[in-house]
Amino acid sequence: MTILKDLCTLIVDCEHKTAPTQDTGYPSIRTPNIGRGRLLLGGVNRVSEETYRLWTQREVPQQGDLVLAREAPIGNVAIIPPGLKVCLGQRTVLIRPNEQKINAQYLTYLLLGDEIQGRIQSMSNGATVHHLNMSDIRNLEVPPLPSPKVQDQIASILSAYDDLVENNTRRIGILEEMAQMIYREWFVNFRFPGHEIVEMVESEMGLIPRGWMVEPLREVATLISRGISPQYDDDARGIVINQKCIRDGRLSLEHSRRQSKKISEDKLIRLGDVLINSTGVGTLGRVAQVLEPISDCTVDSHVSIVRSKLNSEFFGRTLLQLEEHFERLGVGSTGQTELSRERIGSTTVIVPTAEWQERFSQVVAPINKMTVCCLARNSNLRQTRNLLLPRLVSGEVSVQQVEAEAVAQGV
Repeated sequence: MTILKDLCTLIVDCEHKTAPTQDTGYPSIRTPNIGRGRLLLGGVNRVSEETYRLWTQREVPQQGDLVLAREAPIGNVAIIPPGLKVCLGQRTVLIRPNEQKINAQYLTYLLLGDEIQGRIQSMSNGATVHHLNMSDIRNLEVPPLPSPKVQDQIASILSAYDDLVENNTRRIGILEEMAQMIYREWFVNFRFPGHEIVEMVESEMGLIPRGWMVEPLREVATLISRGISPQYDDDARGIVINQKCIRDGRLSLEHSRRQSKKISEDKLIRLGDVLINSTGVGTLGRVAQVLEPISDCTVDSHVSIVRSKLNSEFFGRTLLQLEEHFERLGVGSTGQTELSRERIGSTTVIVPTAEWQERFSQVVAPINKMTVCCLARNSNLRQTRNLLLPRLVSGEVSVQQVEAEAVAQGV
């Protein structure tokens, strides 16, 4: 029997305390930053040189090392890419594969396969939060390994999907920044085309172009409403969006659930609706816009739907600019903060003329469309990779079969 520590030169636990953070510096990898194969660095905590040195006293993470999540999402594993210096946050483990025994990328996917993930779930313990013990990690039983050549081939096939996802993710980031930059130039800095000849007038929000208005959201919205308390049913047709679905200014259905409760028409989300996380700590105020139709879909009671009579692209970008404002509007205890409909509705925004809303839409609508296409492609790539992963590492399908399919799909 082969166990994990037999294939590694070290398996090291993290520091069991929270690292002090700052705006810039070295990434501190916590469990939310550990994806299925790759690190997720959006919104990562960062630490100083001194903190980095203190938090790497046990071992300095290196290129090709793996980082394993000991708690939620328990069992996720990611490999450290070239050129990235990180330290471990809480509830993580550093694993350094022995290159003479196993391909590091292959080990990443092996640990994410159904067989080992099942063992990880069965070994996890804890009354409220499941976690892994270090001894269990070191003694994790590993199935027989294929030849080094096959390991390399499997790693190459699966990482090709992850590379495409990363490329698309970078493209999405560029598209989002383009749209936000145009919005800021036109509607925050008022440097829209021809602004030099436009008269500026006083308003409660300072100088604005003549003909533009300052309005509370309740005056330009046709609906500001919380969602439902769902009846969860994995076999139901309905979809319910929760707070986990709203992150980084985008909507993802990855964490949505099925529900069967009959709901009113106005609670079904529509194209162009803006969704705002409205309870909790850490996620309060996050905003995302619905950029493509979703059938039989609503939100739960922790999310607000804001529907507007303004131009969709303009309205969505306006509310995306207000995430920090909405977070500050939360009221309540440390453990449960609420963002009420009244506070959302009382938020004032600058409303340009219909002509300028439409001109903005003509520029940004194609950017939104490209973003949606990239997100859909990433979803398909992840699904394909997740289907291939257990079949490849278990030997259910051959490398040759998968390579032929990958070529046909352009991977």
